[in-house]
Amino acid sequence: MDSDGRTGERGVRSGAQELRGKSRAGLKILIPGYVQWTWRQRERAAVIFGSFAMAMGVGVFSWGTWLSLALLAFAFGTHVVSAVDILRQSAFPGFGRWMPLLSASGGLALGVYAPAVLVATLVAWPAMDGVSGKDGYLVNYWAFRARAPRDGDWVWLQFSPWGDTHVGRVVARAGQEVEWSRNRLHVDGQRVRPDAALRLSSTPDELAFVVPSGHVLMTPDARSHRRPGSDRLVLVPNDQVAGRAWARMYPLWDRQPLH
Repeated sequence: MDSDGRTGERGVRSGAQELRGKSRAGLKILIPGYVQWTWRQRERAAVIFGSFAMAMGVGVFSWGTWLSLALLAFAFGTHVVSAVDILRQSAFPGFGRWMPLLSASGGLALGVYAPAVLVATLVAWPAMDGVSGKDGYLVNYWAFRARAPRDGDWVWLQFSPWGDTHVGRVVARAGQEVEWSRNRLHVDGQRVRPDAALRLSSTPDELAFVVPSGHVLMTPDARSHRRPGSDRLVLVPNDQVAGRAWARMYPLWDRQPLH
């Protein structure tokens, strides 16, 4: 009787120690599957982390598309499953059937994913452009809050001066002397590198002027789907510059930073 009592006591004590060990998840819960891995639940951890990493990786790469939205939602769901699994195994007193799900989804959504999405939309807003929306760009709306656009910057404009694309490249700023002759663009006597000097069919053969105050001189993206005749040099007021277009996001096979 006494032996059985001691055996039962040891069983209760070992079970309590196991629960106390499992309850020390802390910030590790922010990495899906990591806590399960430390608890030696290797197969479960591998499935959770593998599913999350694959969905998150492809979702971030395809950011701005419907595929990205679906994959990021799946990654969030996988993270919630991981957190719920941890909470249920930790056996917190007072947790009912739905409390782990509600606490995990609410905590992760408000504390992690909502701030991350907010930051992403400010520095990498997906914007469709061009004829019939065939071009897509990632736009940083915070880029020019602390500084003005510089030569070579790709910018997103509030209104399209070309009629079909909102993205252009700054080739000259206020006060700079511009000369366009024989399909060559010079700014302050220096030739603009060839990939920025387009064959601008709508621009006069000979042109020379000084960029007025509060304006920038721009050319459109040569790779965008534009209407014929919309390739021309334009002067744009600084207040029309909404943000910096720093990458092409669509089509997916043409994703690359803008240089």
